[in-house]
Amino acid sequence: MANNGENLIEGIRGLPLVNQADFFDLGILTFEDEIRGMCERNTCGRYGRAWNCPPVCGTVKELEAVCRGYSMGIFLDTIKQLKDSFDWQGMMDGGRDLCDVLLEVDGLAKAAGMEGYRIFGAGGCNACKACSYPDTPCRHPDKLFTPIEACGINVMETAKKSGFKYINGQNTVTYFGMILFNE
Repeated sequence: MANNGENLIEGIRGLPLVNQADFFDLGILTFEDEIRGMCERNTCGRYGRAWNCPPVCGTVKELEAVCRGYSMGIFLDTIKQLKDSFDWQGMMDGGRDLCDVLLEVDGLAKAAGMEGYRIFGAGGCNACKACSYPDTPCRHPDKLFTPIEACGINVMETAKKSGFKYINGQNTVTYFGMILFNE
């Protein structure tokens, strides 16, 4: 790996909320309309309600072309301990934790001198209390991370193929992010 990628992954591994981070082979990514269908069925409640989510973020085909334009990737996860399996607030807090981590990853990438990278996460972003969609342009487009699932990527399969656990114990929730770049 070239120096920028090595510097970036070491920085990511040093972030307090990151459980695991590793380079992964972008060839393992599969893009499935069925996965994107979860977005279209509004499983998380954000479809058509946020600048980073479908349908605004692009089609599966468009997002696949974006992802295929990169040669390197780092996959990472965060784990949130829950009070119990019904701890909805804990689950939402875990999603916000991942967004905060991805903002730190963005800062690390910039500090490593990287350009043209793209970060993907889970669900909505934390930049604003309420998204301005569709009334006004995004107030923080530099803090907008497309959800991995919005690309049609099967996160569970990607995690498994990358050596990550998708389920990390009782009363936990695991969130995944990735940064794609060229070196």
